[in-house]
Amino acid sequence: IFLNGGHSYLDDLTFSVFTPEIYNPFTQTTKEMSDAYFRRNYHATSLLLPDGRILTAGGDVWNAEIFYPPYLFTKDINNKIVLAKRPQIMNINKDIKRGEKVQIEVNGEISKVSLISTGSTTHAQGSESKFRNINFNKISNNKIEIQLENNPNNIQNGTYLLFILNSKGTPSEGKIIFVN
Repeated sequence: IFLNGGHSYLDDLTFSVFTPEIYNPFTQTTKEMSDAYFRRNYHATSLLLPDGRILTAGGDVWNAEIFYPPYLFTKDINNKIVLAKRPQIMNINKDIKRGEKVQIEVNGEISKVSLISTGSTTHAQGSESKFRNINFNKISNNKIEIQLENNPNNIQNGTYLLFILNSKGTPSEGKIIFVN
């Protein structure tokens, strides 16, 4: 979970939070990231982009920044930080119906499939946030199969980003799908 911006007390110019954090709900720990250049207070937004980066914008400043989360990087054989090799979604049906089995052509090692609702933020909070891990079956080296549960209370109709992740937690580029 990406935590970004805000302020404490009454004086937002003095007490703005410049240091974003990533919270791990499984270990209940946070890790501080590199400081932002601008404060993101009231009327700010943070939005996950399909390529895994995060757009931070607004607040009491008229600009935006792009945050590159650590999961997009790795170290090479010389211990130099480089972009991580990412799994790929090669082909997917963009309209997915509940209960229907959907095959997805993939490239790379896959350990997880996730659905995240496309962004809709207001007043510095994600009013539309939905996240679900999706069970999958490996059909072949380059094909997996998913099936969304039938209950519309668990996954509502709408647009989502579908990601596949490898065992290191590196995501593919997300594909926008419509759940109906």
